[in-house]
Formats: sequence, structure tokens, C-alpha cells
Amino acid sequence: MIILFIYLIYLAIIIGALYMIYTWVTTFISLKQEHNDLLKQILQKMSEK
Repeated sequence: MIILFIYLIYLAIIIGALYMIYTWVTTFISLKQEHNDLLKQILQKMSEK
């Protein structure tokens, strides 16, 4: 019974770590996309002048 409880705790830790990695990666990708969009806008404004 205790072994099952320990396995559940390990499983919860692994799932939590994977979820945190997933949220970090998606946040990083969205920030990178926003950065690219801002650079495109800056280049457009510079080419207009």
C-alpha cells in the first residue's frame, strides 16, 4: 500500500515537471513570435522613411 502511494507521488512529480516544461516552452515560443513581429514592424517603419 505504501509502495503504491510512493509511485503515485513520483508520477505526480513527473507529470508536474512535464507540465512546467510545456508551459515554459510555449511561453518562450510566443515571446519569440512577438519579438519577431516587433522587429518586422520596426523594419517596415525604417524602410518607409
